[in-house]
Amino acid sequence: MAVSLHPVTDLRSLLELDQVKPDAFLGASPGYGWGRLYGGQVVAQALMAAGRTVADGFHPHSLHAYFVRAGQEDQPVLYEVDRVRDGRSFVTRQVVAHQAGGAILTLSASFQRDEQGPEHPGAVPPPDVPDPDTLARDPDEELFFDARRVREEREPQPWRLSWARALGPLGDDRLVHACAFAYLSDNDPMGVIMLQHPRYPDWEALLSSSLDHAVWIHRPFRADEWLLIESAGSGLAYARGLSTARVFDRHGHHVASVAQEGLGREKRA
Repeated sequence: MAVSLHPVTDLRSLLELDQVKPDAFLGASPGYGWGRLYGGQVVAQALMAAGRTVADGFHPHSLHAYFVRAGQEDQPVLYEVDRVRDGRSFVTRQVVAHQAGGAILTLSASFQRDEQGPEHPGAVPPPDVPDPDTLARDPDEELFFDARRVREEREPQPWRLSWARALGPLGDDRLVHACAFAYLSDNDPMGVIMLQHPRYPDWEALLSSSLDHAVWIHRPFRADEWLLIESAGSGLAYARGLSTARVFDRHGHHVASVAQEGLGREKRA
């Protein structure tokens, strides 16, 4: 049974941190039944902890996280925030997530005031994408998002196209939507990295683990509406693989980008 200061029944309650001192917060887990925490949860809660120390008018535009060790789902997570810099246009925060065994994640996040400037549409989404409501839902029902796989390829480059959205309405707070996207953004990358391993999909022989994770938010969006995620493998060497992703809303706007490095190797005796 997960230890929590409040019950976690949906994504909104997962992102409701309990403040224990001015720059420290406790996050609860729903209890996944895996023994380990879902990495996207820790990234999302760390970003929320950082955002709770930022003045109104600043919105997250990037985060860079390192997974230090696996988190345990039967313990709450303590998030300690360092106010690195408060500028007129940008704010920087550093967060360390702790459990009883020590640090489990470090995260740096940057926040920006909205600014006026030229707009360029950037990359365009792949053509002929099926409507997400016509596709079967992926079976990860214990997680608080809905994912629909469009297609996947291993050759000539590992590649995956999928729709995803957070479950339930999230309101209008841009910080909440950024954290919700951070939560669901950890779903595809490791799978795409492992597509590059010659032993895939022999999971009995393989070990995989996320090492670091980065998100860039280019435009405001709603995480409780469908997002199209185009992920590609970018190499595998020294038991480490990289995946990158472009994220589009249903109107074809390039709203975010994601990169993750992961450990992918055969299990050791």
